Amino acid sequence: MSAMKKIYILPILALLFLASCKDDDDEQTPEPEAGTTMPAFYKNANNTAPSFTIIAGTSERVLDPQDLDFNPTRDNELWVINKGSDNSGGSTVTLFDAGLASQSSEWKRDGNAWHFMALPSAISFSKTNENFATSANILDANRNNGSFTGPSLWSSDLDVYAENPGPGLNGSHLDMLHGSPYSMGIESDEDNAFWVFDSYYEHIVWYDFADDHGPGHDDHSDGIVYRYTEMKVTREPNVPAHLVKDVPTGILFVADPASDRVLWMNTQSGQIDRSLPLINEQLASHQAMTGLEWGVFADVNLQDPCGIEVIGNVLYVSDNATGEIIAYDKEAKNELGRIATGAKSIMGLKADKNGQLWYVDAESNTVVRIDQN
Repeated sequence: MSAMKKIYILPILALLFLASCKDDDDEQTPEPEAGTTMPAFYKNANNTAPSFTIIAGTSERVLDPQDLDFNPTRDNELWVINKGSDNSGGSTVTLFDAGLASQSSEWKRDGNAWHFMALPSAISFSKTNENFATSANILDANRNNGSFTGPSLWSSDLDVYAENPGPGLNGSHLDMLHGSPYSMGIESDEDNAFWVFDSYYEHIVWYDFADDHGPGHDDHSDGIVYRYTEMKVTREPNVPAHLVKDVPTGILFVADPASDRVLWMNTQSGQIDRSLPLINEQLASHQAMTGLEWGVFADVNLQDPCGIEVIGNVLYVSDNATGEIIAYDKEAKNELGRIATGAKSIMGLKADKNGQLWYVDAESNTVVRIDQN
């Protein structure tokens, strides 16, 4: 692999920094020097700026990356999803021992990525099994003037993923459901079940692939789909809309770049309202939900919120238009600070097991880790 590069960029001033008031006798955190406000995680005793380490780039075949996620079943294994072209489909780069001196990488593309990984916008791993899912920013994965598109399920077993499953079978995908064209983001909920940002029908959808049909098969009839139609979302064509679930609270945070805002929804709220007509295929259940608890989390000084991650009580959001990462108190909803990454087209954002943030830059074709000095 190519040597990791380290660059240093000074964070810019948070325009609206909201600090909690304290009594004069309380111990105060030292004020950062003029021109800097950093989220608490990235502050040290001297309040110096964090550094940005380029972990992978074009030499590892990182090309137009949209998102990244760590495989929870294997330590330090990072997956990056490349957008690819309309005709070729997306691809992945797997970084083994990501960020370590022993790092290595493997680029792979499924034999029928043209359909099953068409213009991918996001990647998310199930929390306990080795499967992951991808969303697709395309209207029709068949390129036939229809709307036959939705999330796909894959195995991270490299003896299965992007390998030929045998005669008469269709790619290595484990499952695919076809009811969400222009899916701009995806987030794991439970094994083989995922939240999807469906900008075609303009709402969030819960997809449960249930039992996968095995590599290359096509039985989708056990799929379960719930549509949360009360919270409207829209599409920014070239900017993914990533999601993150805060497991302790059950709150799903949603980047909505087309509306310059971040939304929240309580995944433990809502109930079935009515059955819906099937879309494109037979399903076990297709339901509209009602009674969703949701709201706007942030809509000030945001241009194209894209990547999103939660670490403890802090929600981090990347802004594709400015290259900044903004930190918020997830409970109080106030802005804590901003980091100027210098990224030309920052996309997905993810924390490793140590709580360090990683992101991808689609224009510079890089995977970057933020390090505290």
